[in-house]
Parts: sequence; C-alpha cells; structure tokens
Amino acid sequence: MSRKANRTRNMFLLYAGLAIIICLLVFPLIYAVGGSFKSTEEFLLGGMKVFPEIWHPENYGKAWKQANFARYTFNSVFFAAASVLGIMVTTSMTGYTMSRCNFPGKSLLAGTFGFMMFLIGAVTLFPIFQLCRKLGLLDSVWGMVITQVATAQPFFCILVLGYCNGISKEIDEAAIIDGASFFKVYTTIMLPIMKPILATTGILAFRDAWNNYMMPLAFTLSRSELRPLTVGVVLLKDQGDGVAAWSTMLAGTVMSIAPILVVYLFLNRYFIEGITAGAVKG
Repeated sequence: MSRKANRTRNMFLLYAGLAIIICLLVFPLIYAVGGSFKSTEEFLLGGMKVFPEIWHPENYGKAWKQANFARYTFNSVFFAAASVLGIMVTTSMTGYTMSRCNFPGKSLLAGTFGFMMFLIGAVTLFPIFQLCRKLGLLDSVWGMVITQVATAQPFFCILVLGYCNGISKEIDEAAIIDGASFFKVYTTIMLPIMKPILATTGILAFRDAWNNYMMPLAFTLSRSELRPLTVGVVLLKDQGDGVAAWSTMLAGTVMSIAPILVVYLFLNRYFIEGITAGAVKG
C-alpha cells in the first residue's frame, strides 16, 4: 500500500473516531432538548426516541413559572459573577506572589493546593457546611460566594502560578529598578500580561459556579428564595401530578444551560488562547 493510501486511511479513521466522540458528547444535549418538548407520558413510555411525536412548547412556560426562573436566574447570575470576580482577584494575587516571592511554608502551601485538587466536593461539603454554620454564613448568597471562592483556590492558583513561572522575572526587576513597588508591578505590568490565563480562569470559574449544585442546595435549605437555577431546576422533577415531571425539568435544564453555551461561544477564543499559552509557559 502506497504512502498516500496509508495517509488517506489514517485520516479517515481519525475523522471517523472524532465523529463518534462528537456524537457521544452531543447526544445527551440533543436528547434533553427533544425530551423538553415531550409530554410526561410520552417521556416515560417513549424509550430512547429523541424527538416527540407531539411537541409541547408549553413545557418551557410551565418550567419558567414553577421554578421561579426570574428570581433564580438573578441569584445564579449574582452568585456566578461575584464568584468569578473574587476568584480572579485572589488567585491572580496568590499565583503571582507564589511565583515571585520566597517565604516560609511556600512549598507546603503549593503541596497543599496540589493535594486539595484531588479531593471531591462531596468529601469536603460537610466540614465546610459546619464551618460556615459556626461563622454565620448559611442562608446567605454572600456565604455561598465566599465558599465558592475559597474552594476554587487550589486549582486556579496552581493554574496562574504555572503561567507566571513562564514570565521572565527581568520584567519585574526592571520595573522595580525604575521605582515601582511590588503591588504596582502586579497591577500595571503583570495583570495585562496575564490576560489570557485570567480569561481562562474566568470562564472555568463561571462554569463551576453556574453548575454548582450540592453547596447551594445545602446553603439554601431553609431559604428557597436564595436558590440558584441549578437547585430550582432539579426540584421541578418533583412537581408533577403524582409522577416525576421529567419533561418540565428538562425544559428548565435547557434554559439554565443556555447562558453557559453563550458565554463559551463568545469567549471560546480567549479560553483556548489561555490554555495554550499556559501549556507553553508552564
């Protein structure tokens, strides 16, 4: 077999494999969109059929009213925006400081961050809940924001640290010789250079905050008006007439993931740029 034929076969296998992976990744989203237009009876009895025989767009209006979408959307937007701002500010400072300064316990702190990245949220949820209860942070949106920012530190600090390590220290030294303080170097020189990794941090932090379910559920058990969309949408399933209202829940789910898709579509270029730059510099 000629080299050209081998290359053609390999390319065909590559694209065929990629097509299968894309189908597997996209199918749940398509199934959710189709299921959101089904009646409850058809959803339960229709098996794996993706699209409904009779379309029910009223499921979206029902989900909007039953899930109190206007209020929960505001809660989610506020929670996600405040968390993103807090994470970007704190992790950029911490990552830059750890990259440029030597202080007692630096290696221990970096090792602790690395260890915390491997702990799943379910393991730390109860200790965090108890700590926040003693600090009076429960039943508060700000309590959720503070917790979200704190728990996001390990991953994003290491991400920013790796990026800053790839930036020449001569830039800092030249600015310090000209009379700039450490904080001045951070705000006027480093932050503009860190835009790609901060964009990546912002997108990932927004995704994590918007999709977070367990922590907001625990924080809003006694105050339903503080629930974000993720909690409100899941509760839609239990509002059917004696059966699980899966189609209504899926309608709410489709509406709740729309902001994530919009954010990613508009900021995809910055996300890829930040990941690529971080990989090269780290």
